[in-house]
Formats: sequence, structure tokens, C-alpha cells
Amino acid sequence: MSPTPPSAPSDPLPLRSPAWAVLSQGLPLALGLASHAAINLVDLAMVGRLGGDAVQAAHIGSTWNFLPMIVGNCVSTSLLARLSLRLGAGDVDGAQRLNRAGQWFMLWLGLLLAVATALPAGPMVALTGVTGAVRDDALHYLLVSNLGCLPMFVLMQTTAAMRAVGEVGMPLGLLLGANGVNLLLALPLLFGWDAIGLPSQGVVGAAYAAVIARTLAAVVSVWWLWRRAHPLSLRAAPGLPRPRVAGQLLADAWPQMLQIGLRAGLILVLTPLVRVRFGDAATVSLGITTRFDTMVLFASLGFANAATAYSGRAVMAGRPQLARRAGLWAALQAGLLGAVFVSLMAANAPWLLGWFLPDRPADVLAVTQLYFDRAAWSQALGAVALGAIGAVQGAGSMRAPLWVDGVGFAIAFAWLWVVGRNGTLEQLYLALVGGMAVVAVLHLGLVAFGRWASPLPRLG
Repeated sequence: MSPTPPSAPSDPLPLRSPAWAVLSQGLPLALGLASHAAINLVDLAMVGRLGGDAVQAAHIGSTWNFLPMIVGNCVSTSLLARLSLRLGAGDVDGAQRLNRAGQWFMLWLGLLLAVATALPAGPMVALTGVTGAVRDDALHYLLVSNLGCLPMFVLMQTTAAMRAVGEVGMPLGLLLGANGVNLLLALPLLFGWDAIGLPSQGVVGAAYAAVIARTLAAVVSVWWLWRRAHPLSLRAAPGLPRPRVAGQLLADAWPQMLQIGLRAGLILVLTPLVRVRFGDAATVSLGITTRFDTMVLFASLGFANAATAYSGRAVMAGRPQLARRAGLWAALQAGLLGAVFVSLMAANAPWLLGWFLPDRPADVLAVTQLYFDRAAWSQALGAVALGAIGAVQGAGSMRAPLWVDGVGFAIAFAWLWVVGRNGTLEQLYLALVGGMAVVAVLHLGLVAFGRWASPLPRLG
């Protein structure tokens, strides 16, 4: 294999310090992604006006819908990593062709998964054990959300290309714009609009609003990449073949799918444990508090993506120590922002619960405060791990983080299951925190000492 050329001199990203590069790109993206989660919270707050059953239905539908979204997010992260490596090698033409092929692949993948995940929606809802109106609303919510995978997949893939070239403003603008449209549409769809004869759609109105907003944002994002002036323009140059990317992107994505699936699995395991052992109040609370968790999760992905973009440049320039430092800085910055979010949640639990259940039932408030005081810190620790993982993936090493997660989550699940059988709710939540602490420490060790930062990664 011939030596890989260093990063092109015109590429400004690897000229920055790792701390500043991750912060300057990661923080705006983190806040933008957190705002997306915040809008989801506002949606749930409006859903809460429809009652506790509506909250449970939205929680079940959105939790299951997270699974196909895992696939889209992982494929877009794979594209981000591969584009960063090519740009770091100075192969702009190859990056353009890879991007065009990657965008087409995501379009077809989104269409396929939209249909494939809608078909088993009934059994998926039935597994949660809900019945009656809650089951019907959860099923409708899940069907709409899963069929809406296509525009969300397009939006994920196009913004991945923007982040690969270091863009901050447009990805942030797309997130904020989509969130604003989502909020404006959710109000009339949830509660109706008598002036125009629009009846209330109930809890599923929130799902319709999200799908419409994402579709509009996806159209704008494609237009942005279609411009000839964009470094990764989607306009094909004549005579240049389109590379085959499906196998490459899926091969990179499946370890990530398992990783995020492990994280979603914690909630899927926690939900029935809480329902059986601690009753409806704790279950309703979990449907609310885990939505707040998504703010920490989404924000951490901003720092992880910034580390991915930087790390790919650094390893191609033969400077693996910069990639390691980027991973450690991303872990620190993601963890600190997560800690700020969790502290604010814990300090304002009664007010936050009042968004969703204005009467603030005493039993629901008690378990909500307990969750924010204890379990939510698992998300800050999870943010540390995700920030670190971003740098490893940027270097083209997709499987090493999976092996680390395999060990860490085996401990976390075992701990959670043992405590969940006989422990108190507080002990169950502390077990969740302990398990995620193990995961975070293991990933920090991988970034600092692992053999992943090769100066000659596989471009494919």
C-alpha cells in the first residue's frame, strides 16, 4: 500500500487544535441537536394535555421508532467518517463521488426501512403489554413515525456531508428550522383548529407534524448540496462512475447499530421492569424523563460527529495523537454539557413535570425527582462514551468500540437485571448509573491506549 498523502493545505480543519476544533464545530451542533430533542419535549408536553394514556402511547411509539433511526444515524456516521478520510487524503474528487453514491443509497434504504418497519408495528406494540386505547394510539403513532423514516434518513445523510466539510451554520439552521415547523404544526394537529375545520388528530398529530417538518428540511438540504459551489456537490461530473457504497457503508454501520441498540435496549429492559415492580406512576414518569434524556444523548452526538470529522483528517496526516486528543476532548465536552443538562433537570423537576401533567400528581412527581437525581446521570456518563467513540470511528475503526461496548453493557445489563428483581426503584436507578460508568471508563481507555489511530486507515 502506497503512503497516504497528507491533508490538503486548503483544508483548515486539521490546522486547529483538537480542543478548539471539537468545541467550535461540536457545540453548535450539540445545541442544535439538543433543540431537536427539546422540541420533542414540547410535543410531549402538549401530548400530556391529552392525559397520561397519551403520554404512554407516545413513549411506546417513539421508543420503537428509535430502532430504524439507529440504522439511518449509523449509515450517516459511516459516510461522515469515510468522507473525512478522503478529504484528509486530499481526494476531493473521490469524496464527491462517494457522497453522491451515499446519498442515493440512503434514499433507497430509507424507503425500504419505512415499509419494512411499518409491517410489524402491531407485534412491536403488543410486546409492551399495553391494551385498549393506549395500544391503538401507540400503534397509529408508530406507523406514522416509521413511514416517516424516509425524509429523516435523507436529512441525516445530507447533513453528514455538510459536517464532513466543516459546515456549522447550515446543519444547525436545518435542525432549528425543522424544529420550528414541527412546533407550529403540532398545535393544530394535536388539538384541532376550528377556524379552518381541522379536527383534533389526538396524540398521533405529533407524529404527523414531525414527519412533515422533516420532509421540508430534507428538501432544503438536498437543494443545498445540489449547488455546484458546494465542495461535495451532488451534481455528477460527466464520465465519472458512481462507486458502489452499499456494502462499505453497511459494513461500517452494523457495529454502530449494535452499539446504539444496546443503549436503546437499556430503556426497553427498564420499562417493563418499572411497570411490573413499581406501577403506573413510575411508568408514566419514565415516559417523560427518558424524553429529557434524549437532550443529553443528541447533544453528545454533536461532539462525537465533530471528533469524527477531525480524527479522520488527523490520522490521514499521520498525526494519531491529535486524533486521540480529539476523542478525549469530545468525551470531556460531551460529558460536561450532559452534566449541565442533568443538573438543571434535577433542580427543576416539579416545573418540568408540570409541562406534561399540569396537576403534578404527588406519586408521579416523587419518582420523577428520583429519576433526575439518580438515573439521569447515566446519560451524562453515556455522553462521555459517545464523545470518545466519535474519534475512533473517524479513524475508520468501527468494530473496536463495539467490542468495548459488548463488555461494558454485559456488565450493565446484568447489574440492572439482578437489582431489578428485588431492589428498590432507587437501587435500580443507581445500578443504571453504575453500569454506564463502566462503559464510559472502558471507552476512555480505548481512546487513550487502544490501537485504533492508524496513520493508514482503510479508505475502501
